[in-house]
Amino acid sequence: MQDNNTVQQLSDALNELLNAYDKLKNENTNLQEENTNKDTKISELESRNRDLEDQIEQLTDTTEQHTSEIDTMLGRIKTILDDTNKQEDVVPEESPSIEQNSFPSAEDEELSDIISITEEEFTLQEQTTMDIEPEQQEEEKAKPNSDKEIDLGRMQSLLNGFNN
Repeated sequence: MQDNNTVQQLSDALNELLNAYDKLKNENTNLQEENTNKDTKISELESRNRDLEDQIEQLTDTTEQHTSEIDTMLGRIKTILDDTNKQEDVVPEESPSIEQNSFPSAEDEELSDIISITEEEFTLQEQTTMDIEPEQQEEEKAKPNSDKEIDLGRMQSLLNGFNN
């Protein structure tokens, strides 16, 4: 009977081992599937990350290019404004009139008319600036160079119009 009992115990132990083996095999299969799924997700995330980095690089390049173009345009505008300001600041000098001929030519008369007109306009400008009330002068000081300042929003909309 002891042999029978020993055989029965060995059979039970073998069945227990087979069940444990099947259970471990199923767990291993599940873990492998989970690992495969996570590897797939990692690959997708890495791909998405590369795409986003490429987009960021492209946007950075575009932003740098636009900034460079805007800076160039602003520089040109400033030089144009400076040139026009310098031209406005130039006061016509009176040249000493030396009479070479006793009869002035038509060109000389035209030049003298132009000079006298510009001198009159200049004196009128001086008079009108002198007539400005002190309150208006303070307002103008509060808004320095408002005509000369660059409206960046307007410049951006103009630049967008050029890009389209």
